[in-house]
Amino acid sequence: MAQTWYTSDLHLGHPFVAGLRGFNDVEEHDRVILHNLSQALSPGDTLWVLGDISSGWAPQEQRALRLLKELFTPLRHTGDAAEPVRFHLISGNHDSSHPLHEHSSESQADFLDVFDSVQSFQYAIWEGQDYWMCHFPRPGYDHEGMVSRHDPLRLDVPHLVHGHLHSVEPVTGPGQVDVGVDAWDLSPVRREDVMNLVFR
Repeated sequence: MAQTWYTSDLHLGHPFVAGLRGFNDVEEHDRVILHNLSQALSPGDTLWVLGDISSGWAPQEQRALRLLKELFTPLRHTGDAAEPVRFHLISGNHDSSHPLHEHSSESQADFLDVFDSVQSFQYAIWEGQDYWMCHFPRPGYDHEGMVSRHDPLRLDVPHLVHGHLHSVEPVTGPGQVDVGVDAWDLSPVRREDVMNLVFR
């Protein structure tokens, strides 16, 4: 049975984040992240990446896009009757495709060469209940000890799936769940598992 998966804050090629996650080697960090993605996905699945594929520095971003394309391409082109995997990006503040960046429109083609869609947020329904996906949590939430940034770009909604915080605990507020890899053993998480927390 096809699954929908969520993940966020891959930060491929980002030495600072790799170090925070206990890796001395960025290459090893990236291998683990990409391996965990490939192990989760099966034909017919859908993957939503809720932002921050890299640090946003152009060489790291281009490398991250290349690595993701290498991973996604064989899953998208199965060569048989199996349904392809679909890949969607909700841009984060470290993605040059996010409209908070002045020249984001110029990055769209590069990201759409890897992802089936690229957007800032997305509305969805789970068993008759509304929820939203966005890179950012609600206004007022940010990394511990930091002032909340980009609040005008955030959704103030009752049920929200997000990234950005690098939280080790998935539940970050009432009806609010972080799907970043830091909360999920550096792996993507099934929508059903997320929804059980969002609507608990």
